[in-house]
Amino acid sequence: MSNWISWQDHCPYCGEPIELLLDPGVADPGMSLTYIEDCQVCCRPIVVMLHVDEHGNHDCQLKMESDS
Repeated sequence: MSNWISWQDHCPYCGEPIELLLDPGVADPGMSLTYIEDCQVCCRPIVVMLHVDEHGNHDCQLKMESDS
């Protein structure tokens, strides 16, 4: 069973703080994953770019769908 990781950031559209739950099992070390998730506040589509480095550390970047 995966241990979900809480990632807090701000929506690139409305600027409100949001929390994403990242599943560490979705990407192997050294891999990246990109998907779309709606903002919990303004409901606009956010492009989520998750990267897992070779040590298993997660980095997440959010951007507007029009920036992709």
